[in-house]
Amino acid sequence: MKNIIILSLLLLLSIKSNSQEKVKEDGNKFLISLHYTGNSRNNNFVSDNYNGILGLNAHYVLFNNELISVQGGLGLDYFQGRVIDNQVDLKNRVMVNPNFGIEFNASKTFKPFFNLGYSFFSAKYVIKTTNLNLFDPMDPAFQARSFEITETYNSLSINPGFRLYFNDKVYFQTDYKYLPIESNINAHILALGIGLKF
Repeated sequence: MKNIIILSLLLLLSIKSNSQEKVKEDGNKFLISLHYTGNSRNNNFVSDNYNGILGLNAHYVLFNNELISVQGGLGLDYFQGRVIDNQVDLKNRVMVNPNFGIEFNASKTFKPFFNLGYSFFSAKYVIKTTNLNLFDPMDPAFQARSFEITETYNSLSINPGFRLYFNDKVYFQTDYKYLPIESNINAHILALGIGLKF
């Protein structure tokens, strides 16, 4: 997971250094927002076993004119494992989502956007077995054991949303992220947060 985050940050830095287009002279190239992450339940492992807690989005403006703003970014969403039972320990996880997007300058305050990216998410859980031998708890054949299992749910991410600017720097952001992970696993993630452009 650390390698994915490092590679995503390196990708963003290379995009910044190789960008040929000038950003408007106001100098506001970075957008960073902190948000609540909501995970909608729809009868699959990802949606039924994780609660969205908190997220962070960071974007860099690659190109900007009167109509659109093209951005490269990275999203991080923190998920808490729901309690299944006393034999399954579901670990908290972070979803990493590098993406590219277009923000439309509909007005000075209202700016819808559309991001397309790829999400990296792995579920990790520990299954605990109980002691099966009631007569000899020291027998190694029947000792309680734990098995750690990791499942990967990486996927394309489709992310529409909008920003409402209070002024040139501060904005409210809400967005929806759709992850078509597999034919029977579709994650739906909603976000509400506050951001800063600088």
